[in-house]
Amino acid sequence: MKRWIWWTLSGTMALGLIIFTVVQQKSRRCQGLLVQLDEQAAYSFFSETDIKNLATLNGSDDFEDILFEKINLQTVENRILANRLIKNCRAYRDLSGHLVLAIEQQNPIGRLIGYSSSEQLLTSSKGGYLTETGAIVPLSKHFAARVTLVSGDFFKNSNNIKSANGLKIVEMLRQIQKEPLWKAQITELIVQPDGEITLIPQIGNYKIEFGLADDIEPKFNKLRIFYNTILPLKGWERYARVSVKFKNQVVCE
Repeated sequence: MKRWIWWTLSGTMALGLIIFTVVQQKSRRCQGLLVQLDEQAAYSFFSETDIKNLATLNGSDDFEDILFEKINLQTVENRILANRLIKNCRAYRDLSGHLVLAIEQQNPIGRLIGYSSSEQLLTSSKGGYLTETGAIVPLSKHFAARVTLVSGDFFKNSNNIKSANGLKIVEMLRQIQKEPLWKAQITELIVQPDGEITLIPQIGNYKIEFGLADDIEPKFNKLRIFYNTILPLKGWERYARVSVKFKNQVVCE
C-alpha cells in the first residue's frame, strides 16, 4: 500500500514538474537568434546574417523579447526553406532562451548554363545548380561552387532530370565530383535531347563522346587509359575527337 502511494506521489510530482516546465518555457521571452550553419557543406553559401534575414523577413518581424508561445516555429522554418539552396531547416528553443536556426545546405554537383524555364524553376537567367538529389536550385549571390558546367537541349524540359537518363546523368556528375582527376579535367557536360553526352576537357581542343550515361565506370576507365597512355605519347593537340561510347573501344581521331 505504501509503495503504491509512493509511486502515485512520484508520478504526480513528475507530471507537475513537466507541466510547470512547459508553462515556464511558454512564458519565456526569446533572447535572440542563434544560427547553426551546415558544417558538412563543401561550399559556404550563407552567413549567419543571411539566415537571420530570412527568418525575420529582413528584420521586419524580429523575435527578440517575444514570448515563445507567440512564435510559430513552422512558419520560421518555412521562411528559411523558401531559399531553395537550403535543403533542411530546424527551428527550436534552447535552454538559454534562444531561438536556434539549424540549416542543411543543398549539395551542388553541376552548374546549369544557358538554361531558362517557363516554369520559373530558377530565379536567374544565368542558370542554376543541379544538386545531388536531382533538384534545380538558384545560384548563390555570395559564393560560386566549383562544379562541372552542364548544358544542352536535354535540360529545356525540366522533367527530363527525373527521367531514367536524367538520374544517370546526376549519378555521373556525383562521380565526377568525387574523383579528383575528372573534377580537374572535365569542364563541361553537353547533353543532347536523347541523353547523349559530350565532355569538354580543361586542356586541349578535342571533345569526348561519352554516349549515354550508361556503364559509367568502364567508360571512365577507358578515358583514364587515354589520359595515362595515349596523350603522353601523342600530345594534347593531336586529336579533335575521342570516343569512349562503344564497348571495349577508345576511338581517337
